[in-house]
Amino acid sequence: MKLKSRPEDFRVEEKLRLELRKRGRYAVYQVEKRYWNTLDVIRELEHKYRLQRVSRAGLKDRYSLSTQFLSALPGGPRAIKEKNFSAVLVGHSDEPVSRDILLGNRFTIVLRALRDSEAQAVLNNMPLVKTQGFPNYYDEQRVGSARHGQGFIARKLIAGHYNGALKLLAATPSALDDRQVRRSRTLVAENWGDWQKCLPHVDYQARPAFKHLAKRKSDFKGAVKLLPRTMLELFINAYQAWLWNETLSGVLARLKLARYRLGYSQGEFSFYDRLTPRQLKYLLNLTIPAPAPSALTQSDRVAEVMNEVLCREGLELKDLRLKLRLRSLFFKSWDRSAVVVPRNCNVSQPKPDELYPGRSKLTLGFFLPPGSYATMVTKRLTLG
Repeated sequence: MKLKSRPEDFRVEEKLRLELRKRGRYAVYQVEKRYWNTLDVIRELEHKYRLQRVSRAGLKDRYSLSTQFLSALPGGPRAIKEKNFSAVLVGHSDEPVSRDILLGNRFTIVLRALRDSEAQAVLNNMPLVKTQGFPNYYDEQRVGSARHGQGFIARKLIAGHYNGALKLLAATPSALDDRQVRRSRTLVAENWGDWQKCLPHVDYQARPAFKHLAKRKSDFKGAVKLLPRTMLELFINAYQAWLWNETLSGVLARLKLARYRLGYSQGEFSFYDRLTPRQLKYLLNLTIPAPAPSALTQSDRVAEVMNEVLCREGLELKDLRLKLRLRSLFFKSWDRSAVVVPRNCNVSQPKPDELYPGRSKLTLGFFLPPGSYATMVTKRLTLG
């Protein structure tokens, strides 16, 4: 099976609870993009077009054709056109675009290069997913900062190992990186300690940190503080997401529901098959908190599994703290549903795939609540 062969094969349309007006405190833009991630689009709008206080509801995948909304202070251009993204002013609002008003996302996905058995598995599994849902794991995108397989940057920050955190960020190549990024990280690793030589090969977001090291060679803590706040938050969230995934997988194992296992870069996803009405009711009502000192678990089973996961990391909940102090940067907790049932699901019949002769393609459509991953739906549909 091939996913995201082209951006047009993975369409995402954001749905918001937002009343647009002719005037308001915020200008609201509708953005359509491909080959751009949301944060890079925001940086382009801020730096090139001088938009101020740009905010968003969600992050959309670089390898998709995505439509989403951003807000900014009024006064910017009515329309912006760049290579592979556009932004059009669609109205104004008295509240900014934020996660608080995100209703969810509508997905239209083309699965390609399907063997007959794979296409049949999707058709067989769709009725089951429509009624019994799927485990609401965070997918690879959320834990991408650990794609090199050498651990999580946030774990280094918890330990106060700032040198190690910077090495994971800038000097640890991954087989999943493109050739240019892998080469740059290799060169940084080879020149580690000679910060002037490292500078040309460091991602622009990390350059202030390495310029600081060029002046104060051993102040790794000070260098980490110069990384963008959004980047540091992503490192924390990536580690929390992995801990959450491990907890959910452990809960399914405790319930003896781990029928299928599927490997990914940071471990395994466990999936259930058919559930009894009682099991389904339990899982649909189960929430698991993001691991943090303030996390409150609703069941002893979840608490026990989460503690076991943290113990393997040499931690307890109270240890999920950073030794560096930056305002509003800390491990926050939130509740996440253990299982999600997609809405408005449909699937086409298989057709010949024009990109992969001899194989089939089919199209999926469904709606997911905020924070749930369409790629987890496709993973579940192709099992069995």
